Amino acid sequence: MTKTLLSAAFGLVLHLSAAAQCLEGDCQNGRGTYQFENGNKYLGDFKRGVMSGKGAVVFANGNKYNGDWRDGERDGVGVYYFLTGNVYTGSFKKNKFNGRGTMTFASGNKYVGKWENDQPHGEGVYTFASNDRYEGTFENGKFSGFGRMFYKNGEKYVGDWRGNLRHGAGKIVRSDGATTEGVWENGKLKTLVEDEIADTKPNTEGSSSKPNIPPNTGSTTTTTVSNESSRDCNSAYCRDGKGAFSYGDGSRWVGEFKDGVPEGQGTCYYKNGDKFVGRFEKHAPQGEGTMFHANGRIVSAIWEYGRPVGDIPSSSKVQTAAVDVEQDPEVKIWAVVVGVGRYSSMPVLKYSDDDAYQYYAFLKSPEGGALPDKQVKVLVDEDATRANILQTLRQVLLKADDNDVILFYFSGHGLDGSFLPQDYDGINNRLLHSEVRQILEQSRAKHKIVVADACFSGSMLAMKQPFAMQQMKSYYRAFEDTKGGTALFMSSKSQEYSLEDQGLRSGIFSHYLIRGLKGEADVDGNRIVTMREIFDYVYKNVRTYTSNAQTPTISGQFDWQMPTSMVRN
Repeated sequence: MTKTLLSAAFGLVLHLSAAAQCLEGDCQNGRGTYQFENGNKYLGDFKRGVMSGKGAVVFANGNKYNGDWRDGERDGVGVYYFLTGNVYTGSFKKNKFNGRGTMTFASGNKYVGKWENDQPHGEGVYTFASNDRYEGTFENGKFSGFGRMFYKNGEKYVGDWRGNLRHGAGKIVRSDGATTEGVWENGKLKTLVEDEIADTKPNTEGSSSKPNIPPNTGSTTTTTVSNESSRDCNSAYCRDGKGAFSYGDGSRWVGEFKDGVPEGQGTCYYKNGDKFVGRFEKHAPQGEGTMFHANGRIVSAIWEYGRPVGDIPSSSKVQTAAVDVEQDPEVKIWAVVVGVGRYSSMPVLKYSDDDAYQYYAFLKSPEGGALPDKQVKVLVDEDATRANILQTLRQVLLKADDNDVILFYFSGHGLDGSFLPQDYDGINNRLLHSEVRQILEQSRAKHKIVVADACFSGSMLAMKQPFAMQQMKSYYRAFEDTKGGTALFMSSKSQEYSLEDQGLRSGIFSHYLIRGLKGEADVDGNRIVTMREIFDYVYKNVRTYTSNAQTPTISGQFDWQMPTSMVRN
């Protein structure tokens, strides 16, 4: 079966010209909105009259881009929306898709992997709407090199490719287990390989004169090794049982195999010093297991293709210290505030660390609930590592009883269903949304709120004038009068950027969030801003300000009348 990949060039370069105009803001060295004479419209950062920093553009042809810019070109990380419905999310270099990225096609096809010059190039996975799937090497947008094609009828081909066609040594495994092994030329089988040709003896010379093609299932030449865990599965075909396999990046698997690939229980020793002990599948942790990181962090979880997605029974996971719930008939607010501006592997954010301190000050003020020290913790920059955030979330939020409110505020970069702590290195140490949800679910609190902005900024200073104690009591009483639940208030959709605005000196989401909490969202004038009021206010204003490039979202099961702030009389 031949599959054709979609490919095109997307190199749209934007140039300022005398015929175009700056609609508002600072289009030289600041943040502004610029209308191009060709109909394109840009909202974002400028440096020396050139688009540099973060920004969004709506092209005259209907396409959109939201992300990083450098010297007038798309360069960094961003999202490109095509009018056709295709969406690319990932790395850019000089206006091209370059690096790691994902293209989701309107047809239902999807590619995840390496890109070069707007084409899949390198290792990647292409999934077709038909449920066929190719895993392997790409060259200029086509299957080329070694790869595996898994067909929806249960068959698979393992071997060499060129120009989307089988070309070279390979093997077809049918759904009934029957195999055809041979050499292909431009998609056609030219030469069958006899069973005896597929030698499974380890190569003591350290090299092989032919590809490592698995033998036919009926072969009688398979060498039996008494100690299965010592089998070199790079040289010999380990259909099942135990063995050892070394990956090209220096990582090594020692454990069970299935159909010639690592699958089952075992240990993976990663090149960076990490070690995973547990169940493995498709070259990644899958199921119950424990990851021992080189930095000393230990994560026991249920894994889904390399990501921790669930808790595992206490008998098989690394234990964490128990936290005693503080029982009290009065309503209390427990909060953890995190701000990360200085990253080693991500662009520096200008305002997020300052905003964490400002929000912390707000929570300590009467307007924010006058939280005592034991009920609110702040982690900024070097203190905001993944391990510290998770430990602090457990130590603070799990103290809440059934009457209480818990709040998690995160200001920093976000990516692919995760928050990025200070020790994120480009691959490791992401703080998954699922991990935060697990802690929220463990808490007994009646009200649970998460507020996150990928570039959270703004002023949440404590009011200078004293607040009436009676008004604070009415604020806490409002929590008692609502049903409770969990609200996840995010600054943008999963494939959108949250934009900073140098003119506002804040994130756009944060700017309107703060204005709303201080009173502009109080539609009914009762001096308490509810979740419904703040969401409606922020959603409307952010969408308008960004020309619909950024869309705040809220999810969860909660009472829309849940209070979020009180307003000074």
